[in-house]
Amino acid sequence: MFMLPMLAYADDNPITKIKEKMKFNWKVLDGLDFVFTPIGLVISLLTIATLVFVIIKVIIKLVKISTGKGTIKDKWFWIEAGLLVFIVFLFISGAFFSFLENIYNWTSKQDIGGTTTTFIQMVDQYRNWS
Repeated sequence: MFMLPMLAYADDNPITKIKEKMKFNWKVLDGLDFVFTPIGLVISLLTIATLVFVIIKVIIKLVKISTGKGTIKDKWFWIEAGLLVFIVFLFISGAFFSFLENIYNWTSKQDIGGTTTTFIQMVDQYRNWS
């Protein structure tokens, strides 16, 4: 950072070089398949277990309703079951990860505060002026 004023007069844009060094390099994670595969396996097993749990819970509820020990108007049970099925659907279909990917793509294109753009414009104006 102390070299920033000196680099402002260089031919190359120093902000571009700083941005390349400071942002996270996602290619580092390419060799970590041995970590992500077990994590994916655990998530898959939890998703399947949750789906089986919800199905069993609904079947038990329907048996209780048919024997007269329960009511079909149990609002909170159906909200809970519907929410769990929706969450399982998001994981099974991949929509959850697509949503996270879209958030990452959108946020990576944002210029927070606009200070970097303003500084680059000032350097470009100085170069064009002299």
